[in-house]
Amino acid sequence: MTRAARGLMIAAGAAVAVWSALQFRLADWPIYVVYVVLSVPLFRFYVEVLPSLVLPVPGLALTIGFLYVGGPPIIVLRLAEPVLTSCLRALVPARWRDRLVGASVGGAGAVASLFWIKEWSGRAAAAAEWAQFALGLAARWWVVSRLVPGGDPTRHPAAIALAELVGYAGWGLLSMFPIYYYRPLWLSYPQSAGLRGALQDLELVFVMTLTPLVFLIVYGYATHGLAGAAVWSLAALGLHVMLKRLTERRTAVEEQNRRLEALNRELEHRERLSAIGKMSSVVSHQMLQQIGLIGIHADLIRHADGDDLAAAVAQAKSNAAAIEEALGGVNRVLRDLLVFSRDLRLNLYEHRLADVLAECVEECQAQAAERAVTLRLECPAEPTVVLDKLKMKQAVVNVLRNAIEASPPGSWVVVRGSTRDGWAEVAITDRGPGIPEPDRNAIFTPFFTTKEQGTGLGLAIAREFTEAHGGRITVESEEGTGATFVLHLPLRPAGWGSGQHAAR
Repeated sequence: MTRAARGLMIAAGAAVAVWSALQFRLADWPIYVVYVVLSVPLFRFYVEVLPSLVLPVPGLALTIGFLYVGGPPIIVLRLAEPVLTSCLRALVPARWRDRLVGASVGGAGAVASLFWIKEWSGRAAAAAEWAQFALGLAARWWVVSRLVPGGDPTRHPAAIALAELVGYAGWGLLSMFPIYYYRPLWLSYPQSAGLRGALQDLELVFVMTLTPLVFLIVYGYATHGLAGAAVWSLAALGLHVMLKRLTERRTAVEEQNRRLEALNRELEHRERLSAIGKMSSVVSHQMLQQIGLIGIHADLIRHADGDDLAAAVAQAKSNAAAIEEALGGVNRVLRDLLVFSRDLRLNLYEHRLADVLAECVEECQAQAAERAVTLRLECPAEPTVVLDKLKMKQAVVNVLRNAIEASPPGSWVVVRGSTRDGWAEVAITDRGPGIPEPDRNAIFTPFFTTKEQGTGLGLAIAREFTEAHGGRITVESEEGTGATFVLHLPLRPAGWGSGQHAAR
């Protein structure tokens, strides 16, 4: 069945070729010469019109436009293009050959494939494609010759428009037969799509891209003769060059974007592994240290001297207290990890700034008393700020605990709250040794710490929670004179008052 259909298609195409060759007129030789000069050296290129669809739009526009100008002989000249091209390649010097003919000539084009396909079945399928193309052109000429008998079709755009519709319809219907080697003019659709797929091709590609170029070539001939047709044909070639450059640039940009995405994924993966490794190192160090202390004190309890019962009980209580303190250290490590990994969605409510800071100071009083450090709060009672109280208390307490740990005995730490220009500022000042300049940016990095005890998550958590409110945290320090951490918070975060709590 396929062979018979191919045979009929090829026979019909051959008949069209013979018929078109018999229509040559000596008086029209300039038209034929201009067409051959334009098509062979210049129009053997292909331009991408849609993604993954490559079409010879400039060459087709030239052929169809000159069909209305020069008549049926253009059909056989188009079909003979590969032969003429091969002859031209053989005549010119070797260094010019690749410039005259695009590299795609050997891989696309129904007629060209007859010279490059080795298998006879492939040649037959390509010849059927060749015949389909010839029949579409013949259908166009048949329509205009009936509508404008013996006249000049270039003066009748309505007749050309109708001929174009008939030609496209012929190509669309013939393309649905599964007898071709490849289909350079059609997208790949399932057979069930049938006519719908062909019509989509016609609408998206030919009607929107090819037909305007055909009319421009015909218009150029009607207004300025053969020179006008040649100029508008070269304009179609210019469009091809422009689209090709744009396509190449788009392809290069897409390739660069793909490489950047791959690099970003690789970088994120490595950063994640690095963070996991650093976290494992810090957490394991802290927990092993506390577990070691628990083991030591448990061993002391087990080997306590039983001769002096009172002394043994007192020593056991001391060891139990040390074990309890070590367990508290383990709990602090796990709590910091839990807080750091917590969801940053906010529950925003309006609070008095002074009340929030007073609770933070109260929570840290025991630690300050243990280190003989005085805490002082300075904040007016009136200002209010919209915030997530639990998260901002955690942020302030983390900074305040660091300040207490850095302060020498007998010194003081001041917590100041104020508002200015729509922002609330919480400044925590200590009289510790200060922060070395190289460490001022690193101190907010997760797991960075300069202390023997600690996970390095306290300031990282403070920064995360502050930024979740749309604020920021800064530090000012001079070595030997202490440090001041300032938490800047908007009085009314974005989204407040819209009926929903802001979430970040």
